[in-house]
Amino acid sequence: MLRSDHVRAIEFVKNSKRNLHEIKRGKLDMDAAGFVGSGYDFVDNAFLGTVLGLKLQRSAALANNHIDYVDELESTTYDTTLLITTAGTMTAATQTYTEVGACVVFSGDEIIHTTGFANKGNNGTFLATSQTANTLVLAALPGESDTIVDEGANTGAVII
Repeated sequence: MLRSDHVRAIEFVKNSKRNLHEIKRGKLDMDAAGFVGSGYDFVDNAFLGTVLGLKLQRSAALANNHIDYVDELESTTYDTTLLITTAGTMTAATQTYTEVGACVVFSGDEIIHTTGFANKGNNGTFLATSQTANTLVLAALPGESDTIVDEGANTGAVII
């Protein structure tokens, strides 16, 4: 597993604790292009290691960069990766992420975490203040997020 995949899983757990309020048991299911593309040929359900005390395993059924938290005792899966970008853009002037038809998964009043944007200023924790089918308006949280900067079509960033 690539270091970047492990770091993404750590960020996922840190942000999911905020959204789920606690994670005390269970596992993480994850898939990433690097699991095969970089010479790691992990089979489906292969044990990848641990992330902050949680078992991490590959789930080939998931899209690349998608992570789910699975509470094994309750047989509940929390599908908390909301969006993997395919052609979205960030606009500094309006503090907006735009991707046609992709923003419907947001409620417009939630704390979200972004990783994988080429411009590191767009990676962080934000408050989603409103949304439409095509746009997500973000506000920086004091002490946690940098100011959003313009970024052209981005593929593969993750918004949790």
